[in-house]
Amino acid sequence: MKRIIIILLMLICMPLAGCTAISELSSNVIQTNQWYPVAGFIDGDTFKIKTGSSETTIRLLYVDTPETKKQDSPADPFGPEAAAFTETLLTESQEVRLTFDKELKDRYDRTLAIVELKDGRILNEALIEEGLAKVLIIEPNVKMENAYKQLEQQAEQAKQGLWSNDAEINHTSFPVKKAARSGITIEVDKQAELVTITNTTDDAIQMKGWKLVSVRGNQTYPFSQYVLNAQKRVVISSADEVRSSDDDLLLWGATNIWNNKESDPAELYNEYNELVAVWED
Repeated sequence: MKRIIIILLMLICMPLAGCTAISELSSNVIQTNQWYPVAGFIDGDTFKIKTGSSETTIRLLYVDTPETKKQDSPADPFGPEAAAFTETLLTESQEVRLTFDKELKDRYDRTLAIVELKDGRILNEALIEEGLAKVLIIEPNVKMENAYKQLEQQAEQAKQGLWSNDAEINHTSFPVKKAARSGITIEVDKQAELVTITNTTDDAIQMKGWKLVSVRGNQTYPFSQYVLNAQKRVVISSADEVRSSDDDLLLWGATNIWNNKESDPAELYNEYNELVAVWED
């Protein structure tokens, strides 16, 4: 009888132990809708968070801060400033929330993330705005490429941080690959959420693989099978209500794309990712 009781107790305890193990495992899986305590600091673009019973190293997506821990070499200019800036913001926030792109880990097994602070700021963006980081895009993580390059250009123009050195600007400016063929123009009516693309040439253009980009919001409209005939226009609409048009009308598939309060240029790229046309806002 005593043996039977012991066996019954073991059977009862086993599921409970299993549940505990599952709970512990789940707590170590990083989620996008959860706040995580900051557990330590490494440098301007790397830190640690507490995940369950362990710690996870976070590497900021899309940015690269100057080195502070180079072996047998002094820290790079603005490296200590970037590290101090990151430590200050994370200390004030105490907790962070993370979002991700396509690839979750880098080759050093660090988790790649966009880091939201408690005050609503994005740490990745704040570093670029202060001129304490450069944009670093590594495929396939390209979701915020246009938006972050826009922030970098603004910091460069304002000569913030790293960009206060003219030599740094000349050395690191991003080259833009432009298409040889011209004759394509774009115009944006931000209030109406309409983009008009005009083919001023005498040749029809196959636009499969092309993309239209809202730079500020980093939102992209990809073209599928579409031919823009010679001397014709096509309108891409992201309005709440579809309006009739004498021109071909394509629907973005999302609404309220264009920023009406801030500058939001438009860029048009061909299938080779060459810049074909720009609308300056």
